[in-house]
Amino acid sequence: MAQSPMTKARLLTIAWCVAQSLTTGGCAHHKPPDQTATPAAESQAPTTLLVTNSNWSDVRIYLVRGTMWMRLGTVTTNSTAEFTIPGDFLSGATTVTLVADPVGAHKPWSTPLPSIAEGDAFELVVENFLQYSHLVVR
Repeated sequence: MAQSPMTKARLLTIAWCVAQSLTTGGCAHHKPPDQTATPAAESQAPTTLLVTNSNWSDVRIYLVRGTMWMRLGTVTTNSTAEFTIPGDFLSGATTVTLVADPVGAHKPWSTPLPSIAEGDAFELVVENFLQYSHLVVR
């Protein structure tokens, strides 16, 4: 079966377009990295959070930054647990909120974290009446 000259021309045009797009992609010009760019934010050291649960219920501990929730863990009733807050979660953040959510309760307790300096540690005491709970920076 013989192909018409017009069909050969179309096939050659399509083949040329495909070959052209494949060869020009590899010839893209890359700019050298900008030497005047601002340095990346320094990463912050991890911070410790000591949680003492004096509530009648087990308490789940969360950190909230924007819409991102990070669960640190659970502290059983009448016990103490130590958590490590990753430094990158706190660096560059506008507001980070600490949330203590008792299992089976209707409303959690929360507080915004204050600014953190190198070597600071937090201590959270979750009271039986949640409104009396408090956060201490050491």
